[in-house]
Amino acid sequence: MSQMTAVLEKDVKEFLRDKVILFFTFALPIFFVLVTPLMWGDIPPEAVPPLKGGLSLTMITFMMMIAGQSNLAGSVTADRERGLYLKIISMPVTPLKEAMGRICGVVVFTLIGAFGVVMLGVAYGAQYTYELISVVESLGFFFLIAIAATGIGLIIASLIKGESAATHTGIALTLLTAFLGGMFVPYSMLPPFLQVIARIHPIPSANASIVFLLQGAEFVDYDPLILGQIGLTIGESCALFVIGLMLYSKLCWRKM
Repeated sequence: MSQMTAVLEKDVKEFLRDKVILFFTFALPIFFVLVTPLMWGDIPPEAVPPLKGGLSLTMITFMMMIAGQSNLAGSVTADRERGLYLKIISMPVTPLKEAMGRICGVVVFTLIGAFGVVMLGVAYGAQYTYELISVVESLGFFFLIAIAATGIGLIIASLIKGESAATHTGIALTLLTAFLGGMFVPYSMLPPFLQVIARIHPIPSANASIVFLLQGAEFVDYDPLILGQIGLTIGESCALFVIGLMLYSKLCWRKM
């Protein structure tokens, strides 16, 4: 536990000191929360609060994607370039505990931003559903997003050398997933093949489930809570996480 805590504290402090990370992880989602409603046009006033709520939830997902896929990947590759793994590979530190410390650091860092986005959304007129069962189920889907995003981040860090390359790959993949997966564009406006991507990619699928639970079916355009899709989302998220851990322990921890 002390190993995990030490890594967690190290990563959170590094994230909070990095202005670029703060911009992409916190400032960019907040910008979207504030500016996007101004472009909605002639939407009925009664529909605006739930839409703002759905937007805030999606921006939390976006924040988790940036933190997991970009920040985590950049942090790992930066430490590898500094020779950190060559130093600790002979110490009583296991790859699993070290990786879990990094992942917990990403989660804690994201929670800081998520709290800010939710509070900003409420102040901006966002409306959420507060039924206990829906909130609990939504937390489960946020957990799936976290393990999928961090799994992808570990895969990127394991396969791509160079902090800048890994960081920008994570950012590009996040933006690509958000646009093609129907997070920034209504699902109904996507062409059929992109609707398939939105359904089978675990992160857009989990995000749609969260919005469905907390905002209602009319804000998603399809039912993401059918049993088969839930099973696919769970399976893919867990698979990405396990693959990420395996690649990380084999490729980042090997002796150069």
